[in-house]
Amino acid sequence: MKQLAVSLLSIVMVITFAETLTGCTNFFRSGEDVGAEITSQGFMSSKVDLNLHPMNKNICDPLGGQNTTQVMTQGVQGTLFYRTSSMPIFNKVQDYIDLAQKSDKTLFFADMNVPTRLFSEGFSTQTTGVLMDDSGNKLIEYFGIKFETNLQLTETDQDGDYELALLSDDGTRLQFQDPVDNTWKEIINNDGDHPTRMGCATRTIHMDHRTNLPIQTIYYQGPRYHIANILMWRKASVAGQDPACGTSGNTYFFDPDNNSVPLKPYNDLLARGWAPVAPGNFWLNNTASYNPCVQGTPPVISNFNISESFGTDVILSWTTNIPASTQVRLVNQTTGEETLTASDNMLGTDHQVHLSGLKHGDTYNAQAVSISQDLGNAISSPLTFTIQ
Repeated sequence: MKQLAVSLLSIVMVITFAETLTGCTNFFRSGEDVGAEITSQGFMSSKVDLNLHPMNKNICDPLGGQNTTQVMTQGVQGTLFYRTSSMPIFNKVQDYIDLAQKSDKTLFFADMNVPTRLFSEGFSTQTTGVLMDDSGNKLIEYFGIKFETNLQLTETDQDGDYELALLSDDGTRLQFQDPVDNTWKEIINNDGDHPTRMGCATRTIHMDHRTNLPIQTIYYQGPRYHIANILMWRKASVAGQDPACGTSGNTYFFDPDNNSVPLKPYNDLLARGWAPVAPGNFWLNNTASYNPCVQGTPPVISNFNISESFGTDVILSWTTNIPASTQVRLVNQTTGEETLTASDNMLGTDHQVHLSGLKHGDTYNAQAVSISQDLGNAISSPLTFTIQ
């Protein structure tokens, strides 16, 4: 690369190094005024388009689940809707989907298995705190989520007719796409403000090892502070609904004050053949393409520094121990604007990003972002500088 003249006096830098942070849940506001040109060496192509699910738009398992899958096409995709201060309080889940504010963030879940627990910390991330509503408050109540996924049997599941149920606090509704006529049919309506309640399907669904069944579940969280959402099923063996259908209570199925320990009514469900639908049964639909929150091998970022600077341009450089992508998260400390540069979908071990259009007098925090071939990701500690 042609070497450019550098005047380090044009930048006042305060550089802080800490251990590299890893994680997949991040959200940054995209800026349009900063240009970025990316150059990497030792190229290989990414298996997926990393710009389809940019890290600044993803939130991983925000309800407290743990994503341990390493299969890129497994999981559940969610769309978030929330009530703003100017909106009335909704107590029907469809109102959140139709009338509430749609977030530009995409949620990804390993499954739908959240036992009754306290929910006061909000949608936490590993880099930028918690998601706020339009008034700057933690989002812990009055929001809705639309879950989209496909159900498939694992190798150990048996073919046959299955009953489905939802344990939720608050309202949930579930529909599936009927393979006979491709229309969507609702089979669970567990709507309204209520403590954890078991809503049961009005019909069974037939599953065999060729079935790929699209389902949609809409869910809302009403008043704080309890939350629950478990999709359960069992192979249907007898006619009629389970005696627990319609029963409810925030301390009925689980003890939310004691790490959500299962209580006798829930253990009785398990004894009657019910089980939470497992992560291996959830497969993303075609629009999601891949799950950016899978647990891949995170690269190790080293030597993150400003290699050159000239005027309002800065070149940032770093290395990784394995081939990975090249992006920068940039926060203008003066204006609060946050930017994540686009990926060129090429993976290498030597990385450079050329930032242009920075503003005189503004202070910036920059972090190197690299994603490996199996979607393990790493974010460096911040490097702070001021353009003079």
